[in-house]
Amino acid sequence: MKATLATPLRLITLILLAGMATAVSAEVRVEGAWSRATAPGLGTGGAYFHLINTGERGDRLIGVRSDRAPRVELHRTIEEGGNARMVHTPTVRVPANGELVFEPGGRHVMLMGLERALTEGETYEIILELERAGDLPITVEVRSPTAMGADHMGHDAHGMTH
Repeated sequence: MKATLATPLRLITLILLAGMATAVSAEVRVEGAWSRATAPGLGTGGAYFHLINTGERGDRLIGVRSDRAPRVELHRTIEEGGNARMVHTPTVRVPANGELVFEPGGRHVMLMGLERALTEGETYEIILELERAGDLPITVEVRSPTAMGADHMGHDAHGMTH
């Protein structure tokens, strides 16, 4: 009798845990993911987006990966003494009920070792690795080399979901 009760209890526990994992990942989302097209032979590119956490608990972005480049890192542009430089930021805190903006000249995803150019009109996938929410795949739209961000073809990035 004891073994008979244990199996349904384990099943219920697994179902509840799976539901909790889904609820956590649903709290973190990305809007308006984009990149600039790159010139042939240029081995680097950047990705930009809004990372939104609607949950009551914070999270941490602990990594990023993509099949599009062999090396993908979280970076931030820092201004010091009138000079800008990029620094690798291995983790990024995602505040509860907050938003992080990844944009040119600020926080961004750096794609390094591109074997082929990012071409305007194509899309590719990046996977954000969150400590609590797990992997969050996002689709990145490649825009013109002169794209600036939020406004593209009449769409506000806050209204676009990828």
